[in-house]
Amino acid sequence: MEVVYHFSKPQLKWNSKGHWRSSMASTSWDWLFNRGSLTHRLKVLSDDEFKVIPLREEPGPLLPDECRLLGVRPGVMGWIREVYLAGFGRPWIYARSVVAQHDPDSSVSALCNLGDVSLGSLLFGDTPYQRGEIEVCRYPDACNASSRPAYPLWARRSVFRRGHVRVLVHEMFLPALWEELS
Repeated sequence: MEVVYHFSKPQLKWNSKGHWRSSMASTSWDWLFNRGSLTHRLKVLSDDEFKVIPLREEPGPLLPDECRLLGVRPGVMGWIREVYLAGFGRPWIYARSVVAQHDPDSSVSALCNLGDVSLGSLLFGDTPYQRGEIEVCRYPDACNASSRPAYPLWARRSVFRRGHVRVLVHEMFLPALWEELS
């Protein structure tokens, strides 16, 4: 399955929550800026009819913006994971997670080859990662892969840290989630 969502486009304007306070519906605000486990919230919303649908899990070059956010030199190789988080059989979130492979910490291996296991189970598990600032963007129509006008595509990103390990997580909130919440 080919995924056409892009998190690193020049026309995307990523901003912190102060920027969005007056221009976002309260439901969107609550979901986009919640610092807890998105996986947990989706499981509750779906009455445990939740699934991680793997799309891509492999080494590859990180995008320039990803390198900047992770604090690594441009062009570094990393581990890239792309999945859908689905409820009731419908994709609600498209997520792209990246970690720089040069990281010497052996816990990086736990982040690789998760298959249909949620990354949230590691990030918010027994030894949780610390989440950095959440940034959000609204995709302009020219970037939208499949959004309907009634449900704009919102995305968020944040870096999780534990020791020397940094994981960048991008999450695209798809129209099916907003439909479920309405």
